[in-house]
Amino acid sequence: MNSLKTYLSTVLVSSIIWAQPFAGGPRVTTAILMLLGLFVLAKQLFPITDTRLQKFIILLALLWIPALLSLIGSYDHQASLKLIIALPFFIPFAAGLLYLVDNHVDKKLLLNILLAVCLFWIADAFIQLIIGHDLFGIPPRDGVRIVGPFAYHLRLSLFLAITLPLILSKLESFKWQWLVGYLTFVVFIIMLSGVRTDLLTALIAIGLYIIIKKRVKLTLMILPLVFIGGILASHYSDIAESKLKTFSGIPHGYSQWNLASTYRLDVWLTAWNMYLAHPIIGVGTQAFTHAYDEYKTPDNYFNQKTNPISHAHHPMISIAAETGTIGVIGLLTFIWLIYQWGAKSVGKNMWAIPWLQILILIFFPIQSMPLLFSFWWFPVVAMTILYYLAEIEAKQTTTKAKAKCS
Repeated sequence: MNSLKTYLSTVLVSSIIWAQPFAGGPRVTTAILMLLGLFVLAKQLFPITDTRLQKFIILLALLWIPALLSLIGSYDHQASLKLIIALPFFIPFAAGLLYLVDNHVDKKLLLNILLAVCLFWIADAFIQLIIGHDLFGIPPRDGVRIVGPFAYHLRLSLFLAITLPLILSKLESFKWQWLVGYLTFVVFIIMLSGVRTDLLTALIAIGLYIIIKKRVKLTLMILPLVFIGGILASHYSDIAESKLKTFSGIPHGYSQWNLASTYRLDVWLTAWNMYLAHPIIGVGTQAFTHAYDEYKTPDNYFNQKTNPISHAHHPMISIAAETGTIGVIGLLTFIWLIYQWGAKSVGKNMWAIPWLQILILIFFPIQSMPLLFSFWWFPVVAMTILYYLAEIEAKQTTTKAKAKCS
């Protein structure tokens, strides 16, 4: 019975990742964890005073309070209000997840499931490349972008990239050929997706692994494979070729940089205009689209009627535009606490925690990531934060126990 609980609990928690290709993503999982959290808190099976939960509540408050204040001048009160109501439910979500992690989830099984899922996604993507559709009959997006089972969403490359710290930590127990082979396939598929920011995310993840683990020799193997992968991806995909060509030279002037960044400069300049006009509380959380046309430049690529943009494609820029200086201060405090708690608990060893590496990938300053508060993405961010808090708490407890014994 205990083994069944362990299996089901681990499958449930891991579904925050593996359910992403399905309609609704991890919404069902998120709802189950919220209900479970309410139950264990009500029955006092999990203490509200738990250190990890308390820290998570502080981090959540640093995001929620600016969102609440941004409602005052929001360009979309309904969207802002929905988020303001929804975010506090991630407190029971956190309690439910931590309860399962403490009592039922098997860490090794979790990593095995995630590795198996990523390998399946890669295999499915190769089938899509070779025969024109994947195992579920899904063709490449726009006829050229390899997306595996993610249908119309460009999320395959995103999840292959951000899970790298976890998968690499798992593959360390295998021979180095497995690690290098996996990285080769991941980089190749990401190139075929045509999402350059996800390629950058993967390269940053690999760089973090090499620096933290001091695997300098791995660099000598990875660089040629990335180069060969780029040649092969360009051969099989015109979109991969066109995207990779943007890395071959340095753009000159706004127009070239804007084109090279897939018109991100237009988006970020508009976000900057929003911030300048509403420097204190922003234009309202989740209201970026509704405010866009008022602050865009005349020759902007996007507009709300015919070519809308849903978000700023960067968590920091999005928070600055939508929640102003108060939101920026909240986010910077959020990042500082993440670092401070880890440094205080485990010191320099904190950088070796895969969950912290994923947080670095999510909030890296030059990255283009999904909207932080989307209901398919925020559960992933919340899960990553909670596992990180659990890891540093466990390491701190172990260190104190060893100190007492000595």
